[in-house]
Amino acid sequence: MATDRESKLASDLTRLAPAAEPRPVPAEQPSPGAYGARVNLTMSPEMKRDLELARIEDRIELTSRIRAMITLWLTDPGYRAAVDELAAQMR
Repeated sequence: MATDRESKLASDLTRLAPAAEPRPVPAEQPSPGAYGARVNLTMSPEMKRDLELARIEDRIELTSRIRAMITLWLTDPGYRAAVDELAAQMR
């Protein structure tokens, strides 16, 4: 019969054990051949830091996140208007 200490230790070890291997997110899968064009992007160190911190949290690569933002800009008129207004202010 396990003591309280042994039971707590076993519980802690179970809780701290590595989780099952997560399934890959789209950013970790091979890129489709459709991305043949490259664009240089300059940003503030704070923007880069925030994007890298988001990557650490959710494992979505910076380039995938930016492609998603561009896709929203192309497909969502409200998002496009907000981005265009902010871009005009940031010139």
